[in-house]
Amino acid sequence: MLPKTIGIRYPVWSSYGPAVLRGITSFSELHDPWRIVTENDSYGEMEAVRIDRDWEGDGLVLFRATDEELEVFRQKGIAVVVTSSEGPAGGFPRVIPDNAAIGRLAAEHLVSCGLPHYAFIGRGETLYLEPEHASGTRRYTRERLGGYKMAMAGVAKRPVVKLLTGRPLWEAGTWREVEEEVAEFMKQLPLPCGLFAADDALAAVVMRVAAKCGIRVPEDCALIGYGNDSPYCFASVPSLSTIAHPSVEIGRLAAQRLAEQFDGTGKHGRIDRLTLTTDDILPRGSSDTLGIPDPEIKKLVSFIRLNAPNDTVRVSELTTMTDLSLTTIKARFSEFLGHSPKEEIQRVRLQHLKALLKESRLPLPEIVDRMCFSSGQDLSRFFLRATGQSPTDYRAGSAAQPTKDGAGEGWGVVFDLDGTLIDTEMIYYEAYRRALEAQGFHLAPEEHEKEFTGACNAEIEKRVATLLPETFDQARFHREWRRHFTMMLTESPPVPLEGVIDALETLTERGVPVGLASSSDLAHIELSLEKAGLRGYFSILAAGDEVERGKPDPEVYLLCCERMGIDPLRSHSVEDSTRGVRAGVAAGLHVFLLTGGKPEVPQEKDQVSLVSSIAEVPWACLEPRMIG
Repeated sequence: MLPKTIGIRYPVWSSYGPAVLRGITSFSELHDPWRIVTENDSYGEMEAVRIDRDWEGDGLVLFRATDEELEVFRQKGIAVVVTSSEGPAGGFPRVIPDNAAIGRLAAEHLVSCGLPHYAFIGRGETLYLEPEHASGTRRYTRERLGGYKMAMAGVAKRPVVKLLTGRPLWEAGTWREVEEEVAEFMKQLPLPCGLFAADDALAAVVMRVAAKCGIRVPEDCALIGYGNDSPYCFASVPSLSTIAHPSVEIGRLAAQRLAEQFDGTGKHGRIDRLTLTTDDILPRGSSDTLGIPDPEIKKLVSFIRLNAPNDTVRVSELTTMTDLSLTTIKARFSEFLGHSPKEEIQRVRLQHLKALLKESRLPLPEIVDRMCFSSGQDLSRFFLRATGQSPTDYRAGSAAQPTKDGAGEGWGVVFDLDGTLIDTEMIYYEAYRRALEAQGFHLAPEEHEKEFTGACNAEIEKRVATLLPETFDQARFHREWRRHFTMMLTESPPVPLEGVIDALETLTERGVPVGLASSSDLAHIELSLEKAGLRGYFSILAAGDEVERGKPDPEVYLLCCERMGIDPLRSHSVEDSTRGVRAGVAAGLHVFLLTGGKPEVPQEKDQVSLVSSIAEVPWACLEPRMIG
């Protein structure tokens, strides 16, 4: 049998592709051999290879893709794995880093610098000319911010946050506008400050801007990025501290997910988030500072970091180096570092021990001698107590591991569109009214509300036809109301209702999957979300024209949950209409019912929570619904 052909597509601006390829080939070498194809343009030396909807093969590992591409690949029977947090996955598996963990690691590293202030900068939105790069709101930024803020809250710190405006990256002068926006932010920062840039490319921009603004890195601004992207990390002065992207592990796991699709055991909508640990933090010059304002404590911390890697520093030694009492030392360590002197000593020793185990071939007895442990058993006990692993097991398998997948087991939030996120009901009414008036018929607002609110477009058109005489031209009505709707939506774009942006930002920062299930047609949903500035929050949509029966039938909700890879029995929905509530309840979801429209409350009250507005839902602490 011929080997399967596997295509790999990464954008030229991503440095992750080669390492992902190594992970894929390492999996293939241990299993069935695959023929690997990558996009290339050798400038005439060989035929250019393009991986797009016309590509033929067995499987694809993609960075990002469009909905249309994914549907074509599905129809061709091509297995697909997506390896970016952004854009659609079309129900195919997604293998990505744990963005919240990245934020927590960045916070941990910067807090260890003992700085009084902290900040975060990331791309709020990114605009690309190529549709396969998935323009729009950046989910990874918000998930990393969520982890960063949570970790900072643990040490009673609140970072200053900047999300950059989306700009057309294909235009020649865009980089100047980006630098100007970054400079405006940097000039307002309280100094000295620890700053986490959501990726290395943006961190490199920060470095250039800081130099122009007279802000010293790391003395005034300790900086860490993400990705370990060499052209950015080592072309910066000082070199950029970063957190390593688990590219090889992503490639290896993506290959496994392809193999599962080939043998029929793959799970629809599966999301694997690769865990990262402190081992993935790569400290370099941009964060090599100790910003503790207390000279005595700064002296003690410096002593620990210089000596603890290779000697058994004791807390009692610190009192011999200062006139401060042990009680005062402990209190000030907690104030500046968020932990005790003993914990700082253990942290420094553990970090050094992990580096020796992971990056060197030194035998354990030599590591025992170098770090002044009393014995091999002493080293093993220390490491096991701190990590839950033996040193040998850690050295054998220190690669990033996936978290438990959530296919059919996870949870999320599914939103209705009209009346929940935006209010286009009057635009629909006016479009229907104008189209009917053109044929000599009248539609009153109260009649529209009674007959059509919450119904899908096909159902509305059928209902109109049954209410009017045979002279009514249904095909003409179909064309004209859609034309009016598109025109009015474009001329007067809807705005998100109160609390919507905060809700979506909070859920995205927490890494909670969100989807949208609406009775509207898919084209109208996409246009409405785009005009309202909400499209980037939703990679999963389910529309009225994709199902046989609209709300109150649960089909559109079940379709959305399937595409999201979540269990409806553990998930929540947000609705504003009686039809929508009944659909959500029938699908098994818990429903938050917005009472502004005063809809009828269904009998299944244990599945419905009444809230006056979307802002009343406790998004920051919302948890999976408990069942059984």
